[in-house]
Amino acid sequence: MLLLFSLALFINAENVSAASTTTVDANSIIKSSDTVKNYVETKKAVPSTVTVGSKTVTKEQYLYLLASTTTNLNKNSKTSVTVKTVAKAPNPNGNLKTGTLTKSEYVTLAGKITTFINTNGRLPNFMSTSKGNMRTENLIYTYSKIVAFYKTNNRLPNFVSVTPWTKSEGTSSSTSTANPATSGTSFTIPQIVTAAKNYKNYVDSNHKTPSTVTVNNVKVNTPQFLQLLSYAIVQLKTGSKASITLKTVTGSPNPTETVKAGTLQMAEYVKLAQSAISIINSAGRAPNFADSTLGKLRYETLTYNFAKVIQFYGTNGRLPNTLDVVPYSSLNSAVTGSVQATIDQIGRDEAKYGTIQGNKYSYLDVFLAEGKGNCWGSALYLYWRLSASGIQARIMGYIGGIANNSFKHAWTQVLINGVWTNWNYAKYGSKHCGDVGGGTRVVLVDQYEGKGLSTSALTNKLIEEYYEVL
Repeated sequence: MLLLFSLALFINAENVSAASTTTVDANSIIKSSDTVKNYVETKKAVPSTVTVGSKTVTKEQYLYLLASTTTNLNKNSKTSVTVKTVAKAPNPNGNLKTGTLTKSEYVTLAGKITTFINTNGRLPNFMSTSKGNMRTENLIYTYSKIVAFYKTNNRLPNFVSVTPWTKSEGTSSSTSTANPATSGTSFTIPQIVTAAKNYKNYVDSNHKTPSTVTVNNVKVNTPQFLQLLSYAIVQLKTGSKASITLKTVTGSPNPTETVKAGTLQMAEYVKLAQSAISIINSAGRAPNFADSTLGKLRYETLTYNFAKVIQFYGTNGRLPNTLDVVPYSSLNSAVTGSVQATIDQIGRDEAKYGTIQGNKYSYLDVFLAEGKGNCWGSALYLYWRLSASGIQARIMGYIGGIANNSFKHAWTQVLINGVWTNWNYAKYGSKHCGDVGGGTRVVLVDQYEGKGLSTSALTNKLIEEYYEVL
């Protein structure tokens, strides 16, 4: 779910009331879309004003620019767009359900938006779609995603995911009765375990990191909670269950992250905890990042993943042998509810395709055109649809064993709550199958390599990668 607020972005007062004779070029609109998309996903709010090129427009005017640009790009045109005088929607409302809109539908919808604005001089209260009524804020966010996709891939997406937009209040997981933390307060391992469980549940449900965490009815900030978790991991590795004394810890001044989802062994995540402790003790703050074999982890990522470790300890009485790392970007994504509904829809769509063997049916274009294909065609289809919806996916295969014989199998995995999970073909009644065969499993196309490629280029990528790993 997205939160409903209205904030200012890049305010420039002299340009806010752009005249209806003013035009902005398509490239400036395309460039701004990525900024707005990222703003909404970070701030959970639509900005009240947006800078487009050298001009600042209201969010109402910006929707007109996005809708017009979407229509033009669908015609392979980058015509400049006139900045209209656009009033607010008098009674915005919506009843949207989670799902996806096809390119045909969102392009048609864009035309209806511009027609309504040209006729009425204001935004519509809502626009009807196959998934329900979309309110103003949702339209702005959705079309910023569409145009931002064009910016990256030089084409419009085949689908766009949509989710309800609701009002929400509150940003902290702590309770109003919790006492403020003071340096020198001590906490037991069971108290930290309980807090870790509550913290993880909060992040999983709200897709954001709370500013404070309650530990035994004491409110600590997130950097302090990282200190408690780090000490707990290091102590438990040595067999110690001693209480841990809270320190004064501030946030990191320049958090940085490059980590990709993957798995760390116990020795490495314990070393990360030791590294975090070293920075906290020497600098009195959370680390900007900690280095791992998967890349750099910012302190919020460390906190969440260490909470997973401690929660596991609380359930099993031991530290986990491995840790599946969830990157910060995944923490702030709705990996339950909205994304699951999109995954389910894609699963139902894939299940409509038949199965047939032969090299011809390994190609995604053939799979789409003929409504049937082999495991490669199915894997490519799922990867293509999931990636277009902003869901991380990858294509798996085998080297050795059965994969070196005539039957070269491929299947899809999807990232769910930071864990790579085999696609559940059976759940949707698919005629294709997942992880079967023998040999060594390898990633043929990861979540970054094929994103945004055309259907033919994606097929060629899979073929190239398969024979490269052989």
